[in-house]
Amino acid sequence: MNLSSLIILVILAVLLFFAIRYLYKNGTCGACPDKGGCSGHCSSRAMKKHLKEDPLYKEKDMQIEEIIKKHKV
Repeated sequence: MNLSSLIILVILAVLLFFAIRYLYKNGTCGACPDKGGCSGHCSSRAMKKHLKEDPLYKEKDMQIEEIIKKHKV
């Protein structure tokens, strides 16, 4: 193991330390815009289900699908 490998390992260890510290302080939803009201346990499945039932979401999703199909050809 040469000096450059050792330096890279130290940098990775420091980055890992700061990432763990950030998650410990802010919970798993630390980067969430709603983190003020976030319990730390994201309910992405419930939000996804709610969005799929929304008619505006369905319309936008259909438009996106049409655009994708046009560009695939």
